[in-house]
Amino acid sequence: MKAKALLTAAALSAACLFSSCGNWRVPAENNFPQMLSADGDNPVFFNIALAKKENAETSVMLGSEFTSYADELVSALTSAKLSENPDPYDLSDSDRILLQIEIMRNGSESQQGMDFCHMDFFKDGTLSVFGTEQFCGEGKSYTPSVDDMEKIIRTAERIVDQRTSCPPPMRITDPLSSFSASGAMAAPSGMSWDYVDPNDPYQHHAIISDSLHPLDAQASNVKVKLYSSSIMLDFPAGFEPDKIKIVGWDISKKGDTSEETLSRPKTEYENNFPGTGDYTGFFELESNTVYMVTVTYDSTKSAERGFYGSADYCFETGDLN
Repeated sequence: MKAKALLTAAALSAACLFSSCGNWRVPAENNFPQMLSADGDNPVFFNIALAKKENAETSVMLGSEFTSYADELVSALTSAKLSENPDPYDLSDSDRILLQIEIMRNGSESQQGMDFCHMDFFKDGTLSVFGTEQFCGEGKSYTPSVDDMEKIIRTAERIVDQRTSCPPPMRITDPLSSFSASGAMAAPSGMSWDYVDPNDPYQHHAIISDSLHPLDAQASNVKVKLYSSSIMLDFPAGFEPDKIKIVGWDISKKGDTSEETLSRPKTEYENNFPGTGDYTGFFELESNTVYMVTVTYDSTKSAERGFYGSADYCFETGDLN
């Protein structure tokens, strides 16, 4: 999802956002708290696209170091008072979307792909909600109050303002299947990150963290279901890497972190992307393989991006379905 393809960047006043409120709508139960409750095994991911900020898109994760940037938005969503529209398909045109929020969670027991809920906040104050049924329920449209809508927009803006302060999660999808059947989200594990303080352009912050190697017996790697050997590794707009390195070991090596095993992977791939827009995201992967993906952002581009550094993402594949 690219914000520039779906959203307009017109500046809007609060007075013109909510022109279609009526008294014929009835109160609706807000079931967002259940969707947004994160646990250690199934963290919840946000992907946000905001029309007020041109080309602004960000990803955050609940239940980790990213939580502080999402707490306010979780509170705004879960406390919102909603009224249900009688016709869930009587919606505004897509070019009138103000804010889009995806809520995603890696496969539950009943689903091996991603559970997801997609929210479209329209400029007339309408909220459209749809996604996988076991996670999101039946698709519906709502009308939040003016105060709740403004609060949600303000907190989404704060997240977008902070989007360069850490590497985003990586989306893994199989082009032959929907991500609800075969997709996954991988949070960065190890990282070396430098970013400009959004409140002070002369102030830089650095983050260096390490993690277990994906072959470590204690490593909690994301499990990815494959329908084909071609897969898409996707990042939010503005986070397309300058370099990617993909290293894979046979899954039978899990638990063996000896120097001999680490130095002899069964597959290794590396590519540099010299210009903006060169990153394609399509790669050939193998089944029954433990992968570590390292993406690098060039320091020479830090002035335009507001960050540079590298991040590692780990996952493993099973049998090819």
